[in-house]
Amino acid sequence: MNLQYIRQYIANVTDYDALANSDYSGQLDDIINEIYRQIFSEKPFTFAQKEVKVQVYTDASVVASGTYNGATKLTIVTATTDVPTWIEGNIVEIDNVEYDVLYCDRGLATRFYLKDVVPTFTSLTITFKQRFIRLPQDCVAILQVSRRSMEITPSDTGRMIPLTRYEDEYYNLPLDEKNLPQYWLPQDADYVRAPSVPPQVSATATAAGQGERTVSVAFTYVQYDLNGEAGEIESGLSPFSESVVLGDAQQLRVTIPALTSQGLSRRIYIANTATDRQFDGFYRVGELYPPTTGGNQDIDFTLDQFNNGTFVLDSTPYQYSDGYRQRIRLYPRQSEDFQLSVRYLFRPQPLFESSDTLELPSSHALIVAYGSLFDILNKHDNTQLAAMYKQKFDMEMIKLEQRFLTQMPRRFVKGFMQQSGVDTVPMFSPLKRI
Repeated sequence: MNLQYIRQYIANVTDYDALANSDYSGQLDDIINEIYRQIFSEKPFTFAQKEVKVQVYTDASVVASGTYNGATKLTIVTATTDVPTWIEGNIVEIDNVEYDVLYCDRGLATRFYLKDVVPTFTSLTITFKQRFIRLPQDCVAILQVSRRSMEITPSDTGRMIPLTRYEDEYYNLPLDEKNLPQYWLPQDADYVRAPSVPPQVSATATAAGQGERTVSVAFTYVQYDLNGEAGEIESGLSPFSESVVLGDAQQLRVTIPALTSQGLSRRIYIANTATDRQFDGFYRVGELYPPTTGGNQDIDFTLDQFNNGTFVLDSTPYQYSDGYRQRIRLYPRQSEDFQLSVRYLFRPQPLFESSDTLELPSSHALIVAYGSLFDILNKHDNTQLAAMYKQKFDMEMIKLEQRFLTQMPRRFVKGFMQQSGVDTVPMFSPLKRI
């Protein structure tokens, strides 16, 4: 079941075609997506879970020299060998003091930058540490952390035991102890603020045959991206620029500043704002521009790509990470490289295209329409009909609980013990006269 079906169902009930009013259509999609996200974060439904492999790394040491640069307000460190790609956003120990690695040089694999003022050092052995592990950007809540293996090996941990921050502080678990990890602890999340101003955009000359296009442009900040999207954090979108009309012999030009001292890369997104637009989402264009890159960036796409659908197929939509990424810490810290298996509740991608399919079991997908109608009908003061769809929503939620909860709901179920499942509470209790 796709977004178009949900829209049509709501239109049939309200007797109003939302597509006739673009502003109302946008509001309707916002309500649909809010109910959609709410269902995924409500309970640990099996369809709302993912299990992914997260690579973790043990300590690595190199010989390096470093000098503070007052112009950029960064300490520039150059190693004698290539530094690991995973060190961005992690810790480096220099002369028994720990610093955070801001980013690595994209043109020189031996160089990286620190935000701190570090005293000048020469030919010193320094150590990189991955103390905190970033989880996928769509992670809502962690359900399980483990080290899975293909064979039976007694030395492997399997399921790791969760500890609270209070227990970590109470027992004063040493931060630098390295061994086979047995426990995991939640840590402060990483966060990157969204840009506060829209990008500067214009049209520039190119070869004819592009077609006339009308687009708005936004961009995001990206941090810790050298190791790929597995380790990066992407911010929310900036405000969108005013619509820019690109003629048949023009392409898009976006002017961005270099952000060397902040260590922030940039991604550019466009939305087609023409009246007969072919897509409703926000899609990446151009490249990932590293912190040292600034100035005019020319981006090419044609009207034919919009019309025949190849632009949507070839482009990556905005992932709605909002600059937030959860982190955990293993105790003891890993003494070898391995893949960590993490099972978690995930945030579904918003629905924008009419053909976007819900990541819900198709037999229960109408629950999104029921929840949306409750809000919409209340907005229009039709409380009686809203109450009916609220009841439909609640009944459908009970069906989801019965079929897709990892554990049985804590309810009394009629039947014998073998049929009713886990006996969560005593079957009998003493009677008391009131």
